Amino acid sequence: MWAVGSRQLRKRAPSLRHHVPHSLRHACATRLINQGLSLKEIGDHLGQRDIEATRIYAKVDLVRLREVADFDLGELL
Repeated sequence: MWAVGSRQLRKRAPSLRHHVPHSLRHACATRLINQGLSLKEIGDHLGQRDIEATRIYAKVDLVRLREVADFDLGELL
């Protein structure tokens, strides 16, 4: 299965840095993050029991992380 998946990824997405089936999990998680799902929901979807294992996907989406970091503290300061 790994060889078939890897071959198909190379054929269909040659610009990917890594052509391994695990890349599909990363792609799926990134898409779910972009749709606004929580890490808990993403972990459940991917079948991960530990949220720490899901956190790795959060650092992939730099655009969304910047949106979260770019907020106005307004009256808090």
